[in-house]
Amino acid sequence: MIVTTKNIKNQGFTLVELLIVIVIIAILTVVSLVAYNGLQNQAKTSAAKSAADAVAKKAELYNTAKSKYPTGLTDLTNAANSGEPYYLDSNTVNIGTFATPPAAPAEANTIEYVPCPTTGDATGAHVKYYNFSSRLVEERKIGTGC
Repeated sequence: MIVTTKNIKNQGFTLVELLIVIVIIAILTVVSLVAYNGLQNQAKTSAAKSAADAVAKKAELYNTAKSKYPTGLTDLTNAANSGEPYYLDSNTVNIGTFATPPAAPAEANTIEYVPCPTTGDATGAHVKYYNFSSRLVEERKIGTGC
């Protein structure tokens, strides 16, 4: 078989074809990474909101039992209260505070609990959590004192 110049040129891909394939793969990679990060942020926000809801429910149970809201999360997570309906396992939430401007906490279930009023018996509270999608601190108000 005689190999001619025409046969050699028709073998393989051209440089332009290879570059087009590489660019398409790069675009698909970037799109999938952005979508994945968005899903991660939604999952973290969901976990934070669930932790805030759990704290709010336990604080309401505490109010029902003691006729006042807890002065802090330690009132709910104290091991001495483990038999009470308002007891909150300390592994459920991470007690923290949020700076201004807010920075993402290390743990998705970080909750800030602020009683209202801050002196005397609390008649309500702000339960704050971090929204990883909007990068803002959101809060849920409970009781009548806030």
